[in-house]
Amino acid sequence: MESKAIKLNELQVNSVGLEKTSSKMNLSEVFAERKGSYLNEFTLFLAHFNEIPNFINEIKIDCEKANKWFAQAYRTEIKNHYFDKRYYNGSRKAELDDIFYILYDDLLVNFDTNCSIVRFLFRKTEIAKVETVIKGIKNFKERTAKRKPEISLLIATNRGIDTKSLQISKPKLSIEDNYNDDFKDIHQTIIRRLSKKNDKGLVLLHGKPGTGKSSYIRYLISSLKKDVIFLPPNMAGAITNPDLISVLIENPNCIFVIEDAENIVVDREKDGSSPVSALLNISDGLLSDCLNIQIVCSFNTDISKIDGALMRKGRLIARYEFKELEIEKAQVLSQKLGFKTNLNSPMTLTAIYNQEEKDFQQIKRHNPIGFNA
Repeated sequence: MESKAIKLNELQVNSVGLEKTSSKMNLSEVFAERKGSYLNEFTLFLAHFNEIPNFINEIKIDCEKANKWFAQAYRTEIKNHYFDKRYYNGSRKAELDDIFYILYDDLLVNFDTNCSIVRFLFRKTEIAKVETVIKGIKNFKERTAKRKPEISLLIATNRGIDTKSLQISKPKLSIEDNYNDDFKDIHQTIIRRLSKKNDKGLVLLHGKPGTGKSSYIRYLISSLKKDVIFLPPNMAGAITNPDLISVLIENPNCIFVIEDAENIVVDREKDGSSPVSALLNISDGLLSDCLNIQIVCSFNTDISKIDGALMRKGRLIARYEFKELEIEKAQVLSQKLGFKTNLNSPMTLTAIYNQEEKDFQQIKRHNPIGFNA
């Protein structure tokens, strides 16, 4: 949130004297005191200057560090100084809560350490001087914690369907090294569309086991900033459960991932019990206009068995069949992994990464591939 200046002097208040204001309401009614604080920055300003101030707010400031810098940098300008300390969370030592400084003509600077906010109140002080102080204090903006990739896993509870947040690690996956050249443009399309807000549509990823579908989905989840809801294979039947809609309503503009979706995307004409209608309603039906949810489905079955309605233009974001890595790319990847094998046929990623496994005995694993890695 950017700095916001509120010009209170524009509220048709007489700026020369407060007699007219006082005749309409008491000053105590103009600014209500914050609960639990012995001082309020507005009433303190009024007590000193008998003026209604302009007000500027800076949020997410490391007030402890900013206060130390400010007290030193402006020590010759500070005319008054107030503070209060409190005991937090049963601590034995009182910690600074609010710190107030008055400097220049009438600049009041309030460090609210508990809320990580610095407030600036002034009336006659030149705005250039105020902005110089603000510029210095903005150097102490709190760093935003790096977002850790996570998914909301759908789970069955006694109360119905619920979600459980799980963190996942971002795989060290090179699209260039691990997938055939024809996937690059498809990948860019998927990233671009799934990054859009208030969008909808369907991504179909299919192919043989071990070709990198799950690894790519995990890479997607950790690369995007949207919330992700994950439907595990053992809960495929939940796609028709009304409780699922409630979960999706609470998480609009998210990505809904369905792994091993064979039983969900199968053609309705070949399987009368196919739940594909529910999927269509979420991806491009009436619900989709309200939810703005994008769906990613992965499956191993042949694309010919998939309901044709899923691949309709306007509904489908992208479709890609993952295949064995071509000989040349497979050889390059194998060498990068430290293997000296001469490959003479296309290979799945699983086979390339696990060349040392023999007779189901794990001798050594080089960076396992898969969603659960």
